[in-house]
Amino acid sequence: MPAQHVQRAYSFACLGCGHGWESTYDIDVTVDDHARITAVYHLGDQRVPSPLQSPQCPACESHKVRIMRPGRVASAHLYET
Repeated sequence: MPAQHVQRAYSFACLGCGHGWESTYDIDVTVDDHARITAVYHLGDQRVPSPLQSPQCPACESHKVRIMRPGRVASAHLYET
């Protein structure tokens, strides 16, 4: 089966330092002859691990990260004082 290309966006919030960020991933999904699904994630031109399995804060490197639907970080910045 040929790879299916999808894009997914996520918002992230670090529970350690409070840093928030959003990223959009390009994902190539394939299913082999045994119905095993493989997903390869890219951020820009770089292959990266799935952000859903072991997210890491780019500010403090903590793995205590909450994953949310896209737009959550941007909307939270509207309420900052």
